[in-house]
Amino acid sequence: MRSLRMSVVVIVTDSSFGNDVLKAKLPVLVAFRAEWSGVCRALDPVLADIAKDFGGRLVVARLDIDESPQTGPRYNVTAIPTLHVFKGGAIVATRVGPASKANVAELVKPHL
Repeated sequence: MRSLRMSVVVIVTDSSFGNDVLKAKLPVLVAFRAEWSGVCRALDPVLADIAKDFGGRLVVARLDIDESPQTGPRYNVTAIPTLHVFKGGAIVATRVGPASKANVAELVKPHL
């Protein structure tokens, strides 16, 4: 992972996804997003807050679908933003579209 601190949002790519997400010891919230999307950019502060609030219990990651185009289709990402919670290498929860901090917290809490 690009950062050792767990209270930050980690950037993952096609090449790092296996190690950073699928082999992670903690649950991982992955935001599949694109920089050109206003809805995705609006989610960035929410992701930062979730990373801070759940640091040490959850990894929060972002994957840009334009820079890393192979991973999204592998996990049925057809719209952005798509939030997938991975645990033990498998998707255990999903949310598509805009989300508030409360929405994201509700998505991840059962999997901590």
